[in-house]
Parts: sequence; C-alpha cells; structure tokens
Amino acid sequence: MDRHTGLGALIFAMIVFVGSSEAFAQCTREGEELCQSGQTYRCEKTGSELTPIFQNVPCVVNAPSLTGTWVGNGHQSPAGAAGADWSIAMTINDSGASIDYPSLSCGGSLTQISRDDSSAEYRESITYGQDKCVDGGTITVRFFKGNLSWVWVGQADGQPYNAVAVLTRQ
Repeated sequence: MDRHTGLGALIFAMIVFVGSSEAFAQCTREGEELCQSGQTYRCEKTGSELTPIFQNVPCVVNAPSLTGTWVGNGHQSPAGAAGADWSIAMTINDSGASIDYPSLSCGGSLTQISRDDSSAEYRESITYGQDKCVDGGTITVRFFKGNLSWVWVGQADGQPYNAVAVLTRQ
C-alpha cells in the first residue's frame, strides 16, 4: 500500500467515525474536557481547529434529578372559585411524591404512573381540603433548564380543567 492509499483509508475511517456519532459535543476552548457516551475527550488544537481527542478515561454525566421540593405558582383554565392563580409546593423523592396548594388550603399524595431521569407523571389524590380542590387529576413534570415544567389535567362535574406552572427547586 502506498502512502496516498493509506492516507485515504485513514481519512475515510475518520469520516465514518465522525459521521456515525449521533451528536458529538463541540469544543469551545482548548483544554476543555467533554464527557460523551461515558468517555472523556480533551479539546486540543489540530491545525486551526479545536478537536475532541479521546482520552480513554471513563466519565459520568450528572443527570438532572427530579428529587426535591419544588415551589411556584400555578395558573388554571378555566378559573376556579378561588381564582386562576395559586401557590404550589411539590415534593418528589425515591419513595413517592406529595403536593400542597398552600393558598388553596388543600393537598395530598401523588401516585407515580411513570418516571425517567427527567420527567414523571402522577395521579393526584387530594387528602385534605377536598372541598377546595379538584381530586384525581394527572400531573406531568419535566426537568428543563434547572426548573420543573408542571402540567395538571383533570375534571370536576364534567368540566375539564388544566393548569400550568414553572416550579423552582426550594
């Protein structure tokens, strides 16, 4: 094999490697370390470009966690007897979840329907203040940019209701 054929094979292999990666993190500065698919890459200058170079060192990406107490204000449509806006305090842990609506004086427990690293769905059961809140709604939460996107859907007396909020970790 001559030098040109070997170089062509190397370039082809590099194109296949780069082309087969789903979404490789981009280098922003020299010396930066990236964690991609459980492996460490160090950004180094190659010619005029910054290139992620494989370091053969395992790494762990810190996944967002839903665990904690989240607070904020919900907005409901259509508005209920207490108005359209009210406070929320939601606590999520590994063994379960609970919900409180302090300004409405009601709350209860949440039964997990589904959950992954960044989202979860719960069935709400109002255990106190039943005369002030709709019981049996479904709450869906999704971790997004450090906050929790919160959506509630339910109905009372045949009337559908929905509510939305952005909750912050307390």
